[in-house]
Amino acid sequence: MNSLAGLRCCTVAVVVALLLLIPIGIIQGANPTYFAVTVIGQTLTAGFNNNVTLTVVYSRSAYSSGPFYDVDLAVSMPSPLQLFGDDHWHYDSISPGQSVTPSFEIYAPTAAIGSSYQGSVTLTYRQLGDISYTQETHTLSFSVQGWINLVLYGIQVTPATTSPGGNVTVSGNLLNRGNLAAYNGNVTVESEALSPGRTASVFLGEIDPNIPRPFSLLISFKKNLTEGTYPIVVKISAVDTNRPASPYSAQQISPIQIKKPTVQPPSEPRQASGVIGTIFEILRYLYGLFFGPQTLPVPLEWSLVFSENMRTSRLGS
Repeated sequence: MNSLAGLRCCTVAVVVALLLLIPIGIIQGANPTYFAVTVIGQTLTAGFNNNVTLTVVYSRSAYSSGPFYDVDLAVSMPSPLQLFGDDHWHYDSISPGQSVTPSFEIYAPTAAIGSSYQGSVTLTYRQLGDISYTQETHTLSFSVQGWINLVLYGIQVTPATTSPGGNVTVSGNLLNRGNLAAYNGNVTVESEALSPGRTASVFLGEIDPNIPRPFSLLISFKKNLTEGTYPIVVKISAVDTNRPASPYSAQQISPIQIKKPTVQPPSEPRQASGVIGTIFEILRYLYGLFFGPQTLPVPLEWSLVFSENMRTSRLGS
């Protein structure tokens, strides 16, 4: 019995010795967290490569007083997000209070607009003299938003010249070159020359991506404007329903010339010509002879024509 007990004690001692000599691998879960991770660029814009920077700080704590060695930092992203560039970094050592700032790019497809995703950063390290490594994982949260880019083009003012108190038509096109629909689109025309109290805007509503939206509106000018060229500012505004407090806008400036109308002199009465005209003038002259000039005054030129015709008639006979 004594020999059997001694054999068991020897066996246990050998096993313990072997365990001390063999690395036990990575320890997870039971160890405290030594690193703090912050992210710059958690909001991703769909359709673009987005820059993301991590700041990983070794926070001094009661559980550790020295540096960590063989620090391995790895980043992973869930589908459909795509990570470009390095996703793995290695540091020989990181001391308490020291930070590292790895950077990378993430591409988010348009199908991910409005969704949120969680990636992770995993740190593996060991302390001096340890034969095992410690691993800790931090969650990285990302949200994907769309992109709105409003562009005004083809602005026309018709006619290009008008008079004080006149009207012109402002027309053009609006294009959303982004990948997200904009809402509550509104076109407004502003100018110091506009008549007060007149509405100078038109509501467009929803503005879908890459579909031109034509618009046209009539504007009126003040009646007391002096002649000159005045700027007309065409403005467009719209909102993203997810961020209504931050509207999108664009504008263009076009000129309008104000010029007073030219007063035309009264036109001369059209005179009859030819044989019929001559006969008509003679009849009007004879009417005046019989009924008096007060009844139907005869112009001097008609009298001259009649006299000339009578003189020509006598010479011919």
